Amino acid sequence: MTGFDWATLSAARNARLDAVPDMVRHALRVLEDVVEEADHACTFTLDAAPLAADGVTATVNTLLPLRCEVAALAPVADWSTVVGAALPGFFVPTRQPQAWAAQAAPRVLADALAAWVVALLSRLWPAEAEAWELTVQSRDWYEAAYVDVVVRVDATVWLLHLGVSD
Repeated sequence: MTGFDWATLSAARNARLDAVPDMVRHALRVLEDVVEEADHACTFTLDAAPLAADGVTATVNTLLPLRCEVAALAPVADWSTVVGAALPGFFVPTRQPQAWAAQAAPRVLADALAAWVVALLSRLWPAEAEAWELTVQSRDWYEAAYVDVVVRVDATVWLLHLGVSD
């Protein structure tokens, strides 16, 4: 899979733009299934909302679960670098190390799904889109570990949540 540009695949290149979010959600769900184990539950979601009059932070707060709010939005130069660094490695379980070695079939599948997600997201989010890494403040429970990316494209704010609990 190394070196293959998933964005060149006709399914990504020719997908209707309105269908791409559901394609991303589907790929994220499959990736969740691949990397989950009994004590390692992943939650990968993609949500969007119109930009609120009072800005990106207010918009993201509407996308977060109840009792959660934005603690910080740290600008990132390139959203794809953050997503690519998190998926799938940050979420690969520690059990069965042989299954997650570099060329093992589960790892190849997880890497390919992650690359597919990035290729699809690039249809929604241009490389130059404003992007932030999100830190969440919770008065309850959020996730044991997570990488959340916020991207603003025109008048839409997107929240990609990549979380794991155990």
